[in-house]
Amino acid sequence: MARRLREKPCAIRNVSPLWSLNVCVRCLATTVAAEQLLRRSNVIEQHTRVMIRNDLDDIAFAGARQTGAANREIEVVYLDSDATARKQIHERLTDHHTEITVTSVATTDAALEAAASTDVSCLVLDPTGLGDIPAALVSNDRYPVVLYTDATASDSVAPVFDDAETVVTKQADGQPLLLAEKIVSVVSAPVDRTESALRDAVSGIESRAEANEIAVLLADDGTVQWSSEAVSAFVSGLDETCRVEDFYDAMDRALPDTPSGRRQLQRLRDSPTEPVALGVSGTDHDQYLLRHGYELPDATGGLTLVLLRDITETARRDACTALLDLLVERAQDGLYTIDERGVIDFCNDSFAATLGYEPGKLCGTHILEVLAPGEFPKGQAAVEELLEAPDQESTTVDLTFRRKDGAERELSFNHTLTHDEAGNYNGVIGVARDVTERKRREREYQEMMERFNFALKGAELGVWDWNPKTNEVTFDERWTGMLGYSKDELEPHYESWADLVHPDDLDRAEQALEKLKTGETELYQCEFRMRTKDGDWRWIRDLGKVFEWNDDGEAIRAVGIHQDITQERKRQNAIERQRDELVTLDRVNVLVQDLIRALGTTTTQDELAETVCDRIVESELWDLAWIGERSGGNGNLTPQAVAGDDEECLDSITSADQTDPGPGETALRTGTIQTTTVESGTESTSWEDTEGDRGTRSIAAIPIVHGDIVHGVLYVCTDQQDGFTARVAESFAVLGEMLGFAFMAVQNRRLLSHDRILELTFESRNADTPLISVANAYGCRIEAVGSVDIDPTHLLYLSVDGGPADAVSEQLRSHEDILDSRVVRTDDDGGILELQVTETIQSLLLDVGARRRTLVAEGGTLSITVEAPLGADSRTIQEALAVCTPDFALTAKQECKQPNDILNAESDPRDHLTDRQQEVLRTAFLAGYYAWPRDTSAEQLAATLDIASSTLLQHLRRAERNLIDAIFDG
Repeated sequence: MARRLREKPCAIRNVSPLWSLNVCVRCLATTVAAEQLLRRSNVIEQHTRVMIRNDLDDIAFAGARQTGAANREIEVVYLDSDATARKQIHERLTDHHTEITVTSVATTDAALEAAASTDVSCLVLDPTGLGDIPAALVSNDRYPVVLYTDATASDSVAPVFDDAETVVTKQADGQPLLLAEKIVSVVSAPVDRTESALRDAVSGIESRAEANEIAVLLADDGTVQWSSEAVSAFVSGLDETCRVEDFYDAMDRALPDTPSGRRQLQRLRDSPTEPVALGVSGTDHDQYLLRHGYELPDATGGLTLVLLRDITETARRDACTALLDLLVERAQDGLYTIDERGVIDFCNDSFAATLGYEPGKLCGTHILEVLAPGEFPKGQAAVEELLEAPDQESTTVDLTFRRKDGAERELSFNHTLTHDEAGNYNGVIGVARDVTERKRREREYQEMMERFNFALKGAELGVWDWNPKTNEVTFDERWTGMLGYSKDELEPHYESWADLVHPDDLDRAEQALEKLKTGETELYQCEFRMRTKDGDWRWIRDLGKVFEWNDDGEAIRAVGIHQDITQERKRQNAIERQRDELVTLDRVNVLVQDLIRALGTTTTQDELAETVCDRIVESELWDLAWIGERSGGNGNLTPQAVAGDDEECLDSITSADQTDPGPGETALRTGTIQTTTVESGTESTSWEDTEGDRGTRSIAAIPIVHGDIVHGVLYVCTDQQDGFTARVAESFAVLGEMLGFAFMAVQNRRLLSHDRILELTFESRNADTPLISVANAYGCRIEAVGSVDIDPTHLLYLSVDGGPADAVSEQLRSHEDILDSRVVRTDDDGGILELQVTETIQSLLLDVGARRRTLVAEGGTLSITVEAPLGADSRTIQEALAVCTPDFALTAKQECKQPNDILNAESDPRDHLTDRQQEVLRTAFLAGYYAWPRDTSAEQLAATLDIASSTLLQHLRRAERNLIDAIFDG
């Protein structure tokens, strides 16, 4: 019955570019569509069952037993208590039919044993003299029973007659020959009828199989007995050159090794007749299959018919439709269409909910019924405006609507006209946004400003009016006069305020303003120092509130007041100096642990520096703590924070009259902790010459280090002669590293969060630099397009324009600084290269709180554009670049607006990825793995990352799933 599988090549199905560009969303939606398709397939399943049952009806009537009759070898067990008869019948049967083999036994136990050890075709017995005959011997489906006896059915052996296929009388001499013919008849004829019926039924099933469907006959253990097409060619993920022997083993290989894949396989095995939707991971794309199973009649030997249908394209189409419907229904803005009569013929849930209706109730309603009185002419005027101006795509109009409950809502409508096939106007389509709250806030603002101006008349308060979107600011005369300026002397811009704020207070003030601008807080409050026209510093209390937002939720108007609190601050400082709430710690390591924990609660470098200095002095083990940040190209230290009242030690640290480098300069240069002992009490401020009546002072200069960059120095002073043992110095070195890491985190956060950044351009003309050398050799342009840290090395991706990519890659590989190079993609005039290097410009810049924007080698020049926070030290950035090329020169420096492609740190979907997932996903993107056709195969990408292909796919799938979760659940 089994037929040889016919191997057929698997057709490659076309995939829409929409699907290749939306892999993550497609996988999620296709799974849902496949389940929906499974439910809709019930009707198809019932129809298929009828067709298959008609094809297999003949098998049920054949009544065949699976035997070895095809080769006519018939095994007969002959049971007779008469020894003479046994011998006679044994000889005559074998002489008459050579294909008959006879095993003669005298007892029922012997017959049972022979039947169990032999593939019995027929049992012949004479029940006379045998006593009780076991039912297991004569009542089974393994073989037919022939009675060869002279007994009658009325005797005690009558029950045996019910199980016999036929009875042959034992008395006549010619009966053995008749017995042989009867044996052949009962064994052979049913087999022939079974095979014929089964063959006809299989032919019918094969002819009905659709183009996207195969039929498979399975044994109980999953062995493939027959299939209309090769399973390995039909199912993605299987080797087409290998024949499938076991259906369930093949599906185990094809299904993904995930909990979902394992559940699908278990359902295949446990429920062979239930419809099951399967998701199979293919080489080019995922395949979705629908399995239907049908148990065939017992006459087929317990076979199961499996119909396997490819529903991939159907599932994708349904998924696309379902996703579009979901986007429309889940849109926060109202979506609608209105016909030329003014009747609403479509709206989404958001539009209907805004007006208090169900979509089905609102559709079919004239727009006049939900508009407030007097609003309809305004809507008509907006439509007429578009009709009179064909080149105008859309227009916006604010209308007041009346909800179902009678309440009024103000909506902003953006209309676009629709036309029929003849080009005639037939309605409008558009987006509606509820602006009721915005209008209310505008009215409140007007009312509050009236009260506010009245209150200011009797108080010495300066007023500012700021547009956070444009950074334009209006200062009144009291505001400018508070600092000694006239109104005309200050530009009406945000930078005028920022330039006057004390540098140590600016970050804190700007952070408070950022919270106001983003809506995180309703009332802005901050105290900071501002420089007057005479150069003095005045303490200012600043309060403000946002009163106007645009439709995108962005603040566009904030108003606030300035109050001079200098005298109040002086009184407060005097009180704070009287409070000496220092806590003594009995061990240095306990102090360091406390300091490290405190670093996590601060948000700016100034706060970090102040926290560290305060905690050190609070321990009462040290008298002074001072932090200076590196500034300029000469390695000078600029004070950033200080705590303690040891003025002589402070004067020694900050003195500009020193002729010899002190421990701070040495720590800054070497990156190692420096300790010294000095005498205090004289006028001298030299490190080596000071001595006096206060005794010995121990001083330690701890470098604030991150990576190879020293950002500043922490000074600690104590009156203990041996204040810095090796253990204490080591603990402070750890603190310096932690502080350096925290400084970099703050700088990176500033770089990402501030609207304004510092843009620096550095250039090098060193012809020995690899990129310049190769660009000159081939007269081409080489530009960096991305990099990935794959610790311990880095991947740098370059675009080549105007030169042969293969030759450029080969020459770059010859440089000792480049570990490897390969061509990712080539085109007519260049291509994309992948370089493996020990260090990249990007990683060096990140260590100093900056980032690379562009890197271009062309015309003998290597140019790098760097983005850094406002106030960043260009010398520090230049020193970081010097690690790769020592002769970079700063050629341009400007302040500019933050690029729009920087993600909001609070909603960055990359936060949902692990570092390893980001590394793999970014490498795949830059290497062209997601291009179509792919620039880099999975095997090449895995080799680049030095991981197995299966591990690569696991990382990519998990990263894609996490990004989907971030998009749809965020």
